[in-house]
Amino acid sequence: MENKNYTLYLISNDEDKPKAITFNSFHIWLGLSLLGALAIFLLVFLLVQFPRATKYKSLNAEYQELIQDRLRLTKIVSDYNRIMDMDKYIRSVLGADLALTEWDSTKSGKNIDQLVDLEKNKSVKISYIDNIPAFPPVEGYVTQGFIDDQVFVEDNHYGIDVAAAEGEPVKSAAEGIVVFANWVNHLGNTVIIYHDDGYFSIYGHNMRNAVHSHQYVERGEIIGYVGNTGISDGPHLHFEIWKNGIPLNPVDLIYSYKKADISTENYK
Repeated sequence: MENKNYTLYLISNDEDKPKAITFNSFHIWLGLSLLGALAIFLLVFLLVQFPRATKYKSLNAEYQELIQDRLRLTKIVSDYNRIMDMDKYIRSVLGADLALTEWDSTKSGKNIDQLVDLEKNKSVKISYIDNIPAFPPVEGYVTQGFIDDQVFVEDNHYGIDVAAAEGEPVKSAAEGIVVFANWVNHLGNTVIIYHDDGYFSIYGHNMRNAVHSHQYVERGEIIGYVGNTGISDGPHLHFEIWKNGIPLNPVDLIYSYKKADISTENYK
């Protein structure tokens, strides 16, 4: 093939002498080849990337759903660990010598022979009628409500805070057995009561406790006094209810607290 030369003249309005650019057929062939290769590359790129671009919205939605699933899984794991920790804690407090049996509803009244005597290895008897913790342990306004929907455990509040005067008697929400009556760092002087049928109630920040571990208490019996111990901003009772390792909202069981709930959670 003959290699022909070509000249391109560029004429400017400001210059008398035009500019000349000389090239041959090889240069033309090379330029066209490069343009063709670039066009093919762009076409292949668009064919590969265009479907991905059109699916971006759906892929992004799937990604967001995966994030939500991850958060839900994290919460489930956190709740499971919390429940297991609570179960171990309660079991360690109960001790191997505490036997829990049903209350004989055919018997009337409670005398000393029907109560707890661990030294003589007698069993605890709790009434199914009175074992639901539905009695208000103290009268007052609910200033902080129940929260159990946060991803991180420390952001939840597994009970309610009831503001009351310091020294006000704290009463048992149901009859049961005191499984813990001592000091903990966060709640200060604390009482935990087992009510049978999987129910536990927790009373924290007491000025002082009025009961001891393994003691039987009746519904409405004084178990402590409102205080400001532990990590607390003022005198109040921190009150929790658990059933089978799951925290319950005390407001759902105690109607008077529903009427006295002035917490921000009540107005969301």
